[in-house]
Amino acid sequence: MVLDIRHLRMEDSAEFEKPAMATDAGESAEPLEEGMEQLLERAARGTTPGEQAHAVEQLRQILPSAEGIETLWTILDAADDPRRLIAVQMLGFHRQWLSSRSRLRQAVALANRERDPAVSRALVWCLRQRSEIAEFLQHECDGAAREAALGLPLNRQTLPHLLTALHNGCRATETSVDRRQVERVLLGKLRSIHPSLVRDLVDFLLEKGWEEGEERLLALFETLPQLPLFEIFIEGQQLPDWDPQQDENADRSRVWQQLVRAAQQVMESGPASDLVRHLLTRSGEDDAFARHHARFLPKILRQAKVEEGGELVSHLERLTFRASEDKVARLAQLLVELCQR
Repeated sequence: MVLDIRHLRMEDSAEFEKPAMATDAGESAEPLEEGMEQLLERAARGTTPGEQAHAVEQLRQILPSAEGIETLWTILDAADDPRRLIAVQMLGFHRQWLSSRSRLRQAVALANRERDPAVSRALVWCLRQRSEIAEFLQHECDGAAREAALGLPLNRQTLPHLLTALHNGCRATETSVDRRQVERVLLGKLRSIHPSLVRDLVDFLLEKGWEEGEERLLALFETLPQLPLFEIFIEGQQLPDWDPQQDENADRSRVWQQLVRAAQQVMESGPASDLVRHLLTRSGEDDAFARHHARFLPKILRQAKVEEGGELVSHLERLTFRASEDKVARLAQLLVELCQR
């Protein structure tokens, strides 16, 4: 994205000399911003690809001052200035202006009303790893939406935007290749979700519902850490203000049962190693826990990954160290289940 010149033939720039560089720590190159506007002009409207490429190479070496940043914003504000794309790419590389709330709001406003797809995408790229980028996940420009997905930080503020984009994207009657890429990127983001956010995700699904089919719900749940799924859907933890059995809202109860089935299917078909270790540890320590999950636990152990079998057996051995006879007996039964997978 930064001053992209892949469309230019670099051999065409051979006639130009490379820009002067410092030869040692005590020798400076020429003033960094000397002729920046002229370089922007040449990069945008050079007569040959070589001239454009040469100008871009020089721009890459410029570290804009506060005055230079203001110049770039002035260019960007001029709707008919052909240098706008190069200017916004430089702003995306030199992002010290993000410390200004007014500039941040200006960038968001510009990205919302921009009609040039290339400039729109570059403006969204400027906002990467900022929560404000989340509002562009459903931008009408596919490139901008994809840039928003790639640059999205996953936190409590952006999670609803991500889920809404997945929800609405699933409902779209015609989905472009770029939109499918956005969906894949967002699902990939969920693979790194913090366990504490899984509760927020479940709350969102309960509130909004899920009408996009079991297959898509399974694809969503497969990206999530399984331990919080177990705690929420199997043990019923983290539900201090709501009892699924007492809820009078039939639609929400239906969605809850749908989520429970999906969570169980994901865990039983491909249990994560941390979930298996947690179940082994708790079952060895707590007879009531082992009895309560007597049907669920064998299903999990039988589906444990073969390559993790040795590690799990070692984990069981560690749990038996100085354990009571009852605990050893419970762990022995778990070992039998594990060996039968």
